[in-house]
Amino acid sequence: MTKNIICYSLGKLEPKKRLKFNQELYGYTDRSNHGKYVYKRTGILTNVKYDKPFDSTLIIPTEVAKEVVRQLKKYKGKSINYQIRQ
Repeated sequence: MTKNIICYSLGKLEPKKRLKFNQELYGYTDRSNHGKYVYKRTGILTNVKYDKPFDSTLIIPTEVAKEVVRQLKKYKGKSINYQIRQ
């Protein structure tokens, strides 16, 4: 299985959008009614085995890299920069 290295920088992205990006990428736990109900919201990397050697650096399978790049392009106009290596 081939893997890609993706290095990205969120730059001057405002905090709300930065949080939204990370939630869409990694997933998150949603709580309602003061913690009575707990929901696991999945992200792109939820069920994928990946390595994160540094902040903003991912080593992921090539198939998943396409989805991550699509997500980065969605925010690219908002000062996100990225590089991908095989």
